[in-house]
Amino acid sequence: MADWGMKPQGNAYGQPGGVEWFSSSGATTYGSYGAYSAPGSGYGGASGNAYEDEPPLLEELGIDIGAIFLKTRAVLLWRFNSRYLDDLDMGGALIFVFVLAGLQLLMGKLHFGVTLGWGVVFSIMLWFMLRQLVGSEGAEAKNLDLYGCCCVVGYSMLPLVVYNAMAILIPKGPLSLVAAVLCTVWAALTASRIFARRCPPLGELRGIIMYPCLLAYSTFALLMLY
Repeated sequence: MADWGMKPQGNAYGQPGGVEWFSSSGATTYGSYGAYSAPGSGYGGASGNAYEDEPPLLEELGIDIGAIFLKTRAVLLWRFNSRYLDDLDMGGALIFVFVLAGLQLLMGKLHFGVTLGWGVVFSIMLWFMLRQLVGSEGAEAKNLDLYGCCCVVGYSMLPLVVYNAMAILIPKGPLSLVAAVLCTVWAALTASRIFARRCPPLGELRGIIMYPCLLAYSTFALLMLY
């Protein structure tokens, strides 16, 4: 056949001649559309340690499980002189609120919204009352902010968590009622002692502080009794 002066312009795959359609570096070229490189492929020298350098999720959220355990032990063992009670955190308070609601769920009572809502309302009311007792100015008022009151209310629910755990095993009756009363008084006394530690001028007013705490924690105990 006659040669019309034309050279082959493609290969067997229909690609332009001289164009590499596969490379060992992970890039593929399809005609004139350019190259495509698979992300995350180790051939092109991409680092696969991007996620390994990320801090743990609990650390990013500011939740220290070890510190929460130490604060929990101080509350349950009545160690109100412990320095861990000076820096309570919201993470532990929320954990105990949800544990309390979760234990009630095991009894067939869905009270997550009620428990969280009552806890917030009680914290706001208690914060307002304490600020009226010590004043809104001065060094004592700095330790009685709304955030601190929410943390104290949450950690003081630990006796009620203990009671709810026992109520799953104890049938309703006089024994369950006595346990509810004891744990409610324990929780109210715990809250008043922690507030007195955080604000020393409240040390002589613990009886006044304990009364609203006793009323509030009684409502949480009634959620389990009825």
